[in-house]
Amino acid sequence: MRNSDLLGTLPGLRRTALLAVVAAGLAQPFLRAAEADPLVVAESLQQAFSAVGDKARPAVVVIANKQTSPQGNFQQMPPELWRFFGMPGPPQWPEDEGQQGRPEPRERRGGKARPQVAGKGSGVIIREDGYILTNYHVIEDNAALEVRLEDGRAFDSERDAKEVQVVGFDQDTDLAVLRVGNGDVKGLPTLPFADSDKVRVGDWAIAIGAPFNLDYSVTVGNVSQKGRYDTGMTTFENYIQTDASINPGNSGGPLLNIRGELIGINEFIVTGGMSRGSVGLGFAISSNLARQVSEQLISSGEVTRPFLGVSMQPLDTTLSKQFNVEFGVLVSEVIEGDPADKAGIRAGDVITHIGDKAVRTPHDLLFAVLAYKPGDKIQVRLVRKNDTKTVEVVARQRDKGDSVAGAIGGRQGMLDKLGMALQGTPDGVVVADVLPGGPADRAELQRGDRILEVNQIETKTPEDVVQAVSKTKDNLAVFYVERRGSKRFVGIELGEKKEH
Repeated sequence: MRNSDLLGTLPGLRRTALLAVVAAGLAQPFLRAAEADPLVVAESLQQAFSAVGDKARPAVVVIANKQTSPQGNFQQMPPELWRFFGMPGPPQWPEDEGQQGRPEPRERRGGKARPQVAGKGSGVIIREDGYILTNYHVIEDNAALEVRLEDGRAFDSERDAKEVQVVGFDQDTDLAVLRVGNGDVKGLPTLPFADSDKVRVGDWAIAIGAPFNLDYSVTVGNVSQKGRYDTGMTTFENYIQTDASINPGNSGGPLLNIRGELIGINEFIVTGGMSRGSVGLGFAISSNLARQVSEQLISSGEVTRPFLGVSMQPLDTTLSKQFNVEFGVLVSEVIEGDPADKAGIRAGDVITHIGDKAVRTPHDLLFAVLAYKPGDKIQVRLVRKNDTKTVEVVARQRDKGDSVAGAIGGRQGMLDKLGMALQGTPDGVVVADVLPGGPADRAELQRGDRILEVNQIETKTPEDVVQAVSKTKDNLAVFYVERRGSKRFVGIELGEKKEH
């Protein structure tokens, strides 16, 4: 008999008395909390935060990226573009290294220019035998890497290349895995992965890293939002947003829950005005995505992803009514000969499920597919002319030329975001028009400018430009252009300024 049935059979007085007893019992925890000394409650919470710091700090590392003196076109760059290329600014060379503080062209020993520390980031030990997860941009373009543990041990690839090895990296998610000690280290402290799908907005969030060279700083905030994407930072985005203070140097470090479990890898912040510091808008790569990528990098040194071969768009209210569906993703184009085409998917189909997972946006569909491997058979449920059907798609491996940006919006959408039109010519890609007041116009690009590179990637066609812009970091796309025989770098901000 249910409690409600039991209560219903009792006389009114007894029922009232029983309810009072039950209510008193349920209220006891609240009464005890209310009677507790507020200082005791605060100290208990304080101890929880301190415990996370004590547990996590030994599994956090500080990574120094050493680079040689930049050459050629780097010397021509405006100061605000140095950080885009992974350097805090023109290197400050010791006075004894050459005239007027400039380095000698070659070191006497080995005939090589000596690397200098260009920047620092953080990392997380994920296996006790020396595997470390960090951001790719923390180690990008390095001549040598130094990894320092909290206990003082340091591993330096400049001293011995085997001390710090790059196991693999994935630019599409800005993640990389290092290994220190060449297999000779054992029993290192590690941080466990949490299930980021279970993270809730409002949960505690704790960041540890080396902001502005202040190693092992611990900051506390909460999870402001989850599932953020379309920031323009990477190709595959699934970010946890936090107001825990994150600054340059926190990149690659952990974002933790109150249990000291890894819920994300800190990557970038959004700042305001000329500020380089935190304004409470930090973003961490979700732990589920980070774990998936790190496991593939450790097992094979690279990441392979499935590809269906469809272009898709979200359903707005009008389209939902027209296609008579409550939710789903509209297929706008199917690439001939690719898996979706072979499975019989057609333009105008509305995909509602990938496997058992419902999809409501192109981002949902993309990440539902990424849970599979190339060669897997994927069950795709769709609606076509009011009929629901399920087709089986055998995913192929995604190639570098397969554009995610093209799949969820097309080239024109990216060019609209830049505020310009491009034209392919025998001499390369040329700016055909500039939207007044748009990002390209604000950066002073002009009609007739020839685009040689974007984000250090050579560009020969409009498609090359779009692909390169999709790899933008810090929300600052850096164009290398030629105008009437003169070459220069131009930075185009795609939105609010972002910092690592």
